[in-house]
Amino acid sequence: MDGLIPCTMLRMMERSYRFQNFVNGEPLDALVVGGGITGAPLYRQLCGQGYRVALVDKGDFSSGTSQASGMLIWGGLLYLKSLDLLTVIQLCKARKELMRDFPDAISVLNLRYSVSPAIRRIPILMGLYLYWLLGEFALKRPTMGTALGYQEGRLRHSDSRFVIEQIRAFQSEHGIPMNHCRLVAAKYVRDQRCWTVRLRDELTGQEHEGKARIIINAAGVWADEVNRLLAVESPWKHVFSKGVYINLPRRDGQKDARIYPMPGADDVLTHVPWGPAMMWGPTETAIRDLESGLTPNHEDIRFLLTSANQLLPEKVGPQDVVSIRCGIRPLVVARDDSRDVYPLELSRRHCVVANQEKQTISIYGGKFTSGFKVANQVAGLIKRWMPARFPQPTAFAHPPQTECHPQLQRDVVAASWARDHEFCVTLEDYLRRRTPIAQWIPRMGLDRDDSGRESLKKLAEAFTPESKDAAAMVEAYERQVRETYDPLLTTL
Repeated sequence: MDGLIPCTMLRMMERSYRFQNFVNGEPLDALVVGGGITGAPLYRQLCGQGYRVALVDKGDFSSGTSQASGMLIWGGLLYLKSLDLLTVIQLCKARKELMRDFPDAISVLNLRYSVSPAIRRIPILMGLYLYWLLGEFALKRPTMGTALGYQEGRLRHSDSRFVIEQIRAFQSEHGIPMNHCRLVAAKYVRDQRCWTVRLRDELTGQEHEGKARIIINAAGVWADEVNRLLAVESPWKHVFSKGVYINLPRRDGQKDARIYPMPGADDVLTHVPWGPAMMWGPTETAIRDLESGLTPNHEDIRFLLTSANQLLPEKVGPQDVVSIRCGIRPLVVARDDSRDVYPLELSRRHCVVANQEKQTISIYGGKFTSGFKVANQVAGLIKRWMPARFPQPTAFAHPPQTECHPQLQRDVVAASWARDHEFCVTLEDYLRRRTPIAQWIPRMGLDRDDSGRESLKKLAEAFTPESKDAAAMVEAYERQVRETYDPLLTTL
């Protein structure tokens, strides 16, 4: 091999090194459980302040709720209906700060609110002006015409990429990100004021033991599950709302987003441009069983197609669906709350529960927009509990290498770059979260006639050294598409 180590071997060595660093290095100052929009910015902030931190996620980073947003950085307009003004003020402030701090990642989006009959426009316009006021006039003033106009923030690339950008900023001796890594056991040793934790590499099945002074539960919808493992009680719990979007083809000339009243409910649906697609949704469905709610069903798709044909100017059917996005919103309520209400009536606030006796912090609720606000609050708590021990490192700021995707005719992050710099270890990681390929090409990148297969094989070669293994990887991916995705549309 002329002294050269194949990239795939380097990648596995990097992953192996991160586990060895966790086991053999100094105890962690903090173990952050959950690599979504709450855990990722918290990991970045703590690393940047000089703490020794590990970030773990039982799946890929940003593979839960954070990969299923509406791509909006918004101030919570709909919460005016329940007079939750404090949450709106906080979200508007968070939106303003994100748009200031990440101008390359977040842009302004113009929205048109289609209201009928015309007599309803005045009270809604008054609500938009109140929203503008609560947002400290940060965006343009609402306008009135055939539709009401106002502005929000919008992610330029995708929610998952935004999250992963925060994590890749720090990979070092004292910054240890580990995806596909599950917390399987934790015991608090009181006299040492330290946790002994056991992590399992979900790719190899190997388990690794290490120590952490503080555990931060940022697991989102799985927060209650993690707290049970830690034997930590909370005055809060999560109830869940399922949100499903479908991506439809973007027609020529579609630039602005539109909002429509949801048929049969006091809610709205949005039609938002994203690359070559238009996102339509979301649903808002209360669910009791978390696991069954993690996947869309025929009822979700049927509702979105029916409402699209009632409200959008062009008729659509199952054959027009490019992709499907499904996420669970974690809504925080008191532990003894037993109300049965429409999810939108519940606050999108967040609650932070600090247990200094056992050195844990648990995060409940919140939204994509508020992730950095929560991170700041938690980092402030940790600073009061424990000073940083190490010099502040420099963030990794190199832009990713890109390549033109032959079907999209757009630049996407190169598979080899995602593998070497963004913890990408599977084909699905790459297609669904490092790039929008699985969201912008039908059938999760395979295309309707399987014409994307050869492209997927070339991409798979970045994740395995043997061509036969790359072919097997694509076959497994195709099987997943046929078993989980195709039936949602072919049997409607």
